[in-house]
Amino acid sequence: MTPLDETFPRALDALLSGATTLWLFEDGATRAAAERSAAEAGRAVRIRSAYKTLLHDVLEDGVLDGARRAVIRYPVLPGVAADRFRLECYPLHALVPDCEIAFVPDPQDGPGLPVYTVETEDARHSVPVPVRRRAGADGRTVLGACGWAARGDEGMPLETEYEAIFERACAAMRALPPDPAAPDGPFFPRLDVEVTLPVADMVLPVGHERISLAEAMHEEIYFAGLEIFRQRLGLPPGERSVRCGQIVPRVVIGDVPRLQMRLNAPEIEPPAPACPEPPDLGTVSHWLSPAEIAGHLDRIGGVPFAGRSRQGRAIPGRFVKGTGRAALAISGGQHANESTGIVGALRAARDLAAEGRASFTVTPLENPDGYAVFRALCRDRPHDMHHAARYTASGADLGHARDCPERNVRDRARAHLSAEVHLNLHGYPSHEWTRPLSGYIPEGFAGWTVPKGFFLILRHAPEAAALGRLVLDAALDALAACPEIAAQNRRMLSLYDRYVSERAFRVHAGCVPYVTGVEEGADYPVTLITEAPDETVDGAAFRLAQAAHARVVSAVAAVIG
Repeated sequence: MTPLDETFPRALDALLSGATTLWLFEDGATRAAAERSAAEAGRAVRIRSAYKTLLHDVLEDGVLDGARRAVIRYPVLPGVAADRFRLECYPLHALVPDCEIAFVPDPQDGPGLPVYTVETEDARHSVPVPVRRRAGADGRTVLGACGWAARGDEGMPLETEYEAIFERACAAMRALPPDPAAPDGPFFPRLDVEVTLPVADMVLPVGHERISLAEAMHEEIYFAGLEIFRQRLGLPPGERSVRCGQIVPRVVIGDVPRLQMRLNAPEIEPPAPACPEPPDLGTVSHWLSPAEIAGHLDRIGGVPFAGRSRQGRAIPGRFVKGTGRAALAISGGQHANESTGIVGALRAARDLAAEGRASFTVTPLENPDGYAVFRALCRDRPHDMHHAARYTASGADLGHARDCPERNVRDRARAHLSAEVHLNLHGYPSHEWTRPLSGYIPEGFAGWTVPKGFFLILRHAPEAAALGRLVLDAALDALAACPEIAAQNRRMLSLYDRYVSERAFRVHAGCVPYVTGVEEGADYPVTLITEAPDETVDGAAFRLAQAAHARVVSAVAAVIG
């Protein structure tokens, strides 16, 4: 691949002649400044947000100011997820807490843009949403946000630099030739994609929520890359074993829209010695370095074992023999941007080793290549989700691809201990996750678009149903008994239920969501997956999540003896 370095004209600089309203991918302060400049030049133009349009109109135009009740009729279009435009309003209820909002679906199938209708006691507002159907990264049709220019009631799509950068990146990935020596992938060792956008984030006064077009661009490019190579390899949509190589989008804020792409060999840092005085796990409120992880493993003791990642990094583990009946496998860091599970695994292992009853293996960081990407990306944008760190350096999810070299650490763990229960510690976004250009709701992850609290997933072999239920009940009760977790979950579930019309999960004690399923051929008879709303968090929220992971492990160890 010839290195790519292109700049893109900014749609805001053109301000199409004759347009009275424009919808652009710009932050609110920039759009307001452009409106003032146009007014000083004798031209009246309204510049609205092409992303989360209704939410911005409410915040910027006072659509709900003074209203005590409102009905929002949201578009429902053929072939589009029914909650798609309802989700686009998230987290509106929390931003106007004095207004009681009711959502009503409004089927629409005519010409023109989809339209929200907002009805209050005193007014009725129509809010059109600039979207168009386009070919997605893998060729399937998606309904994506777009720039738009209107004069009166007439309008047309307006290509923005935001869309152009994404389309150019996708075209470059489609054009990458396969490696003749590896026709089934990976196509490359590492693809670096750097995007410069002149768009500031907007922090919302709700949990960890932010409106970030920069973060959304990272998500678009990374998952579009997986979709492109999945299609090229003939794999079905949603398949997580695609081995395309490591795609690393880095989005920075700057004045000139720019896209740079180049193939690189990954830089492998020399292994650092174990930290002799790692931070106290009871107070850790931030992700740990590999040296700190190694230091905590040394303190746990036991029999060391290790695997090796695709890029050659060690995947350390420990086996500790106890005196009781419980036999557990504890793992973290499968998805390396879910960093509270790493700390939770170490904390649980420390406590079990001190008690001396349970036998267990612990592998706190199963995906060190992804973790290196996560730590590097956090230097620029510490509060982004960084899903480029989610999968292994081959591009595949080690939980779904049997030929991932990272899986060898699980084989070594089972060689030390034939565990009954696998505690697989994970996380998911603590704020809204969107792909605005590709259907808004992330393909394959519809259940994870907005946080719903600390979540449990039980999977068990057909013959292990009774053990699975025992494990699940212990974990559910332990979480529900924690006042901080219960309060957090109730807050998140309350907001979640306003934007998702049907729950696809059960809720224990009114505060702990969970799902169960039967799984044949798994590594262990019972797997309990913890899902903390942890991506992007630090401080008190991080401490709560890592403690909750450890709390679940402790409860499971106690119930099985």
